[in-house]
Amino acid sequence: MPFDAMRWIVCRYPGRVVAAWLTTAVIVAVLAPDLSRLAAEGQANLLPADIESARAAGFLREAWPDQWYASMAVAALHRQGGLDAADRAFAARLAKRFEATEGRPRAILRVLGPDAPKVVADRLISADGTLEMVAVPLETSFVSPASEKAIAWLQQAAAAEPAPAGLELLWTGDAVIGRDYMADVDRSLDYAAMATVFLLLLVLLAVYRSFWLALVPLLTIGVSLIISRGLLAWLIRGTQALAARGVLPSGWDVSPLVELFLVVILFGCGTDFCLFLSWRFGEHWNASNPAGAMRATLKRAAVAMLTSAGTVIAGLCLMGLTRFKLFSSTGPSVALGLALTVAATLSLTPALLVLLARFRPRAFAGLTSPTSGFWDAVGHKVLARPILTWVATLLVMVPAAVLGFSTNFIQDTISEMPRQTPSVEAFRLVGAKFRPGELSPLTVVLKADGDLRQSRGLALIDDVSRHLQHQQHILAEVRSATQPLGSPEPFEPARLAARLATVDAGFSKMADGARQLRDGLSQGAAKLRLAMMIEERTGLSLTGGLRKADKPAAASGATPDPVLHGLRDVSSALFGGLTEAAAPAESAAEKPKPEATSPQGTKSIDPRQAMLAELGRAADGADQIANGAARAHREIASILNDPVGRRALDRLLITPETIREHPDLLRSFAAYISPDRRLARFDLVQDARMSSAEALDEVGVLRRRLNEYLGELRDDELHPRALFTGANAESADIRALTRHDQVQTWIIVPTGVFLVLLLALRDPLACLNLVLTMILTYAFALGITHLVFVSAMGAEGLDWKVPYFLFVLLVAVGVDYNVFLMARLQEESRALGLRAGITRAVAQTGGLISSAAAITACSFASFLFSPLVSIRQLGFALVVGIAIDAALVRPVLVPCGQWLLNRGRDRRASPPPRSSATLATMGRVAD
Repeated sequence: MPFDAMRWIVCRYPGRVVAAWLTTAVIVAVLAPDLSRLAAEGQANLLPADIESARAAGFLREAWPDQWYASMAVAALHRQGGLDAADRAFAARLAKRFEATEGRPRAILRVLGPDAPKVVADRLISADGTLEMVAVPLETSFVSPASEKAIAWLQQAAAAEPAPAGLELLWTGDAVIGRDYMADVDRSLDYAAMATVFLLLLVLLAVYRSFWLALVPLLTIGVSLIISRGLLAWLIRGTQALAARGVLPSGWDVSPLVELFLVVILFGCGTDFCLFLSWRFGEHWNASNPAGAMRATLKRAAVAMLTSAGTVIAGLCLMGLTRFKLFSSTGPSVALGLALTVAATLSLTPALLVLLARFRPRAFAGLTSPTSGFWDAVGHKVLARPILTWVATLLVMVPAAVLGFSTNFIQDTISEMPRQTPSVEAFRLVGAKFRPGELSPLTVVLKADGDLRQSRGLALIDDVSRHLQHQQHILAEVRSATQPLGSPEPFEPARLAARLATVDAGFSKMADGARQLRDGLSQGAAKLRLAMMIEERTGLSLTGGLRKADKPAAASGATPDPVLHGLRDVSSALFGGLTEAAAPAESAAEKPKPEATSPQGTKSIDPRQAMLAELGRAADGADQIANGAARAHREIASILNDPVGRRALDRLLITPETIREHPDLLRSFAAYISPDRRLARFDLVQDARMSSAEALDEVGVLRRRLNEYLGELRDDELHPRALFTGANAESADIRALTRHDQVQTWIIVPTGVFLVLLLALRDPLACLNLVLTMILTYAFALGITHLVFVSAMGAEGLDWKVPYFLFVLLVAVGVDYNVFLMARLQEESRALGLRAGITRAVAQTGGLISSAAAITACSFASFLFSPLVSIRQLGFALVVGIAIDAALVRPVLVPCGQWLLNRGRDRRASPPPRSSATLATMGRVAD
């Protein structure tokens, strides 16, 4: 068989095996790409392409390439007493230096400073005049190495420009914060590597009591880690090349956390495997034939090792079923390294042990010495009263486990980083001087099927703007095509209410004018009647040419009476200068006299009476106009004055005529409406600061309310849809995605581990007992971590990455102890019976499990040296989980549970009694 051939080669030629592994490690270290750089680049590509914030960002980039940006670096100029002219001049010089094309990184899109448009430049100065920003939008992600290079160039350019004395130059923005965050991750990796090696060496020295023997697992894992990093780097480079050619849909992207977990898991689990192999080698120790002892050890220990490693690898690979790449790529990547570590443990470790046994057999004195009997005593105590012990253990663990399932999780990069980080301190200062959400605005992209520049589309944009504006205590400002400066006031005259108010004013004037016309006509008719009455009584001709009787005198050449002539002029001025060719004058009576008959037999009409009739009808018409206009005025005023009516008319109506009258509107439309007129942008400033739990909750509230509002509109022509993007929207998407992935993992990973255990142990009840205890261990560790970091240290909550990685790692690592214990328990139970077998298994594996747990705990304890709170929380939780698992769960809870589940079967099939000598012999050689 291949495994038998491998055992023979390893034990027959150990030197060649060691040389082959070392040579491979050197070649890979020299030729492989830089995994750290590839991981840093992959950090920016962890979100799925179909997530809402990513799709909205794509629309922004295509529609507004001159305004889009992926991250931003901010140079904040601060003077406590207020900026002076020299400070403002320095800000202008700084902006011009940043705009220089020589050597400028491609990641820099543009520079916003004092020379920007006034509406932008004014927003870069705080209200109290003590701080001014020079903002530099970047086209790369806030954690991208390209952003880091751009920031380094900006800081170098700023250093070359002497600043006025007393002026503080501070750097912040999400790009600068992201650079500092990634630096903290790199420091965490360095600290973890150094602390892991140092702590493991101490534990291995205590376990092995030999420096040379302690070096065996360290050398094995070191070689495995070097080769794993190289293979993973080649995998990333190869898949990215295939994706670029269109062969694969996407490349294999990983985050820097992969390196961190590679170190701790390979050293933790790999050292456990080495310890297990060394422990069994000590049981089969033969100083005169170490190669033969190793062949026997590999034959008997390989199944348990492969089962243990297989469950861990299966649990890690199941992480690949999640959608968030931070999880889906981390698990399989670490599983690849762990598989290589298992191969090294089954080949390189045996070869090193055989060589060490040949040249320094005294190094194995600690492994071959008799046990202290401590775990044998523990086994007897536990099984003396198993039910009581089982219940007491649950009472200890369940309260903290309940707390663990109810703890609060946060996703806050700012609170995760050390408070003294310069970019974080500057960020808080900018948030205090401006608005907390000023540096991390949200953007809403409104998609429509119709033209958004037409009146219907503009009304929709305005409705959405005002709906968002009404989200009090969430949004501090809303900017859009209909309120580009954050206020709807410039467009108030174009609203239906304003337009109707203008119409109302017109009706009011019309009513006043009609009344004046009516009164004038009535007064004119009264004057005409008065003149006619005077003519009738005095014989004077006051109506001028309105009477034919005046014509003969004029025609005969008689001299007119000057008084009469003057009255005629006044009459002409008053009554419109009627011609002398009019019909004969009427009498001055109130009612006209009967019409005279002409010699030809036709009736003669007095023109003055006809005029009075027309004036009466005109006055009646003017009165009707006045009454109608007054009634319209009252109706419109009642609508405008009523809140319901005014709200119904609070709609925008921008027509082509409006745009022609106000051409400046086109600038607003160009800035917020895409060239194809199918997309509209809304810039939102939140009241909450970037990445805070409050800000992420608000994103969810805004999404829900806006989608509900658009659904209520039921606009079948435009069919609007809204997409959110921005730093907080992306974080909210990550939070929602990880919560879904976590629930999925809670189901998939235990199921996968259960199936692997079932395949190895073939005992469903035992496998169920193991899986349930692992879940209990996870909840207990989470609850204790909450008590320490939240209740005692005052943190807002546990970091969002803690529950996911804690669950997967505890379940995966805990499988080692399960397999070590259950493999021995089943074997001893078959030989000694259930109770005696459990006692014997606890005695034989207690030292191994406690040593392995100490090694793994030391690996994860290296997380406690990280500057990031999230890594420290995860490290603490892992140490608690592993410690409680090794000290209480495996030696107490699992054996008691196994006895409770199988005690009926034990009564039905009790083995025959054996002598103490037989038991001692079996305990020595059984495997």
